[in-house]
Amino acid sequence: MDDLEEIKVTFFQECDELLGDLESGLLKMEDGDGDGETINAVFRAVHSVKGGAGAFGLEALVRYAHVFETLLDKIRSGKIDLSPDLLKTLLRAADVLADHVSAAKGGGEGDAAATVAMVAELEFWIHGGTDAPASLADATAGGSGDALPEIAFTPLTFALPPVEDAPTEKVWTVTFHPTDALYAKANEAGLLIRELERLGPIEVELLDDKLPAFDDLEPEAAYLAWRVRLTTLQDEAQVREVFEFVEDDCMITIEGAVPASGGPDIAALIAAAQAAGAAAPVMDLPDLDLPPEAAALKCAPGASTPAQAKTPAAPVEKASQATIRVDPERIDRLIDLVGELVINQAMLAQRVAGAGFAPSSDVAMGLDELELLTRGIQDSVMAIRAQPVKSVFQRMPRLVREVAGQTGKLVRLVTEGENTEVDKTVIERISEPITHMLRNAIDHGLETTEERAATDKPAEGVVRLAALHRGGRIVIEVGDDGKGINRTRVRQIAVDKGLIAADAPLTDEEIDNLIFLPGFSTAATVSDISGRGVGMDVVRRSVQALGGRISISSRPGFGSTFTLSLPLTLAVLDGMVIEAGGQTLVVPLTAIVESLRPTAGEMKRLGPQGAVLAIREHYVPLIDIARVLGYRSNEMDPAAGVVLLVESEDGSRGALVADNIQGQRQVVIKSLEANYQQVPGIAAATILGDGRVALILDVDALVSMRKREALRSSATIQAAE
Repeated sequence: MDDLEEIKVTFFQECDELLGDLESGLLKMEDGDGDGETINAVFRAVHSVKGGAGAFGLEALVRYAHVFETLLDKIRSGKIDLSPDLLKTLLRAADVLADHVSAAKGGGEGDAAATVAMVAELEFWIHGGTDAPASLADATAGGSGDALPEIAFTPLTFALPPVEDAPTEKVWTVTFHPTDALYAKANEAGLLIRELERLGPIEVELLDDKLPAFDDLEPEAAYLAWRVRLTTLQDEAQVREVFEFVEDDCMITIEGAVPASGGPDIAALIAAAQAAGAAAPVMDLPDLDLPPEAAALKCAPGASTPAQAKTPAAPVEKASQATIRVDPERIDRLIDLVGELVINQAMLAQRVAGAGFAPSSDVAMGLDELELLTRGIQDSVMAIRAQPVKSVFQRMPRLVREVAGQTGKLVRLVTEGENTEVDKTVIERISEPITHMLRNAIDHGLETTEERAATDKPAEGVVRLAALHRGGRIVIEVGDDGKGINRTRVRQIAVDKGLIAADAPLTDEEIDNLIFLPGFSTAATVSDISGRGVGMDVVRRSVQALGGRISISSRPGFGSTFTLSLPLTLAVLDGMVIEAGGQTLVVPLTAIVESLRPTAGEMKRLGPQGAVLAIREHYVPLIDIARVLGYRSNEMDPAAGVVLLVESEDGSRGALVADNIQGQRQVVIKSLEANYQQVPGIAAATILGDGRVALILDVDALVSMRKREALRSSATIQAAE
């Protein structure tokens, strides 16, 4: 990949972030938070997309963004008031802009028909519309496609709207000193000068007094500056806005000047821009209505060092936080190396302890310090991969709008905890489960407007999406204030599909969990949203693949809440190291409720191969780890070992019987499935300090295996009777 392509990739990555900011800002405005800063942020997002697209000659994207930007500029200047219809237009316009970016990323152009329809609607508002015509809204949203009404507009030009209330011209002198950072970020002096010319006639003076002799010339350095005299109807704020996104990468002064005659010095402009791009690859720029002799101007995204220019009288300075884009594979490799460091540190500590060194010896104390440093390095590296769930949450309002429109329901999405951080790998894989649960909450959970009115509920249903940290895990909740789970219907559907026996005794919680069975669906008809037999079982499998759990809480008539409990990271794990059947195993610490040594009176036998533990007026099934995993054929006496009380994903509990506990430690997770094969009851593997491989138990699978074994045993006894 050449330098230009790398810059282009970076541009599209930034576009994704800007589009997210754009939609987030529009949704704030829709919720009534339309303050000046929010509107400015929305405008800046579109302006940035347009500016970057211009640098790569993406004309269709630039022209559409320009119309969108013009409307936003009128809104932020107070010339157009926000209304519900206008906000709907802006949200649809953001979707079309996202489609343009996506098409440009693939080397194509957006849907021309959708663009023309959307531009027509934007121009309608720009030129004083008050109520969006239904035909425009339908056409933009994929309606009948009828002919659009006649509207006077020029959709694909760069002509600025007429300037209102600007009786006199002003003359500004702009002195512009770029730095290396400006060119490194694919910004161009030539483009900025062209933007100034769109505000009015300009005169350009090249400042080359710092240009060294040829032998001293650094090919990647910038020695040029410009002084531009601009005659315009705009005030200083509009002039300074041209440099809004490069303020950190150049020095600018803007001051009043005596009006000057004559047109722009095109020859100087061409010579200066060509000199700036002489050492870098040249690319074509779209024609932005410059005079013919300037249309052939070429600019290049060169890299340079700060110009040794004279410091302006009043430079624009703005502190910013530097960021570095790193290939995710490099971070993954770094995490693997840190994991190996943790393993080797544990090995070294174990060997030193085995050699008989006293805890107060220099060697032992040095190892303690090494352990602290290793843990600090590990925490810091893991923090690099940590990302807020906001990147997932900000995609959901659009989904909610689409599903609400398909179902004809009024829905409001409430989000909480968007800044909760979690490992990037988890972030990438939770989007699909959340999407499915939100669609399920709107389609199945919320009632229709008429049904809500009949039960004295507000016409608008509420769907809540929240994220929080709890017990070393991230918890994501998707809830609604709908009708809750109809347990009678759920049970009957399960019976009709042959998923359960008609006389099976089930608790309310067990009935709720029937919706996770493969092929289960409560949809009466097949639609684009549901009814195809691919339901919540997909969500459960996705969550389980992440080492997580999912549970349901429902109150008929008041709504349901689905709770996902996920590990903060898929790279490290806090676990309890135990021994069972002569094997060393690791139990995830988050699944352990408590550990205890049971007495004979606390254990009750159930059949030939089953027992329960009586603890605090509850009976918990005992699970002999070694026997379930095949390490021994006979069950051991739980009183002779130690019991770990654990909790599975559905809230049910089990009591794991082990020989003894070796201690608690943090381990590095290694995929067993990727390196060997999937083993029932085993989630992953790790390497201990002595170099041995230890298996990490899948607590949920062990509890499920114990339940299935109990059912088979019960069936065998009944058959024998």
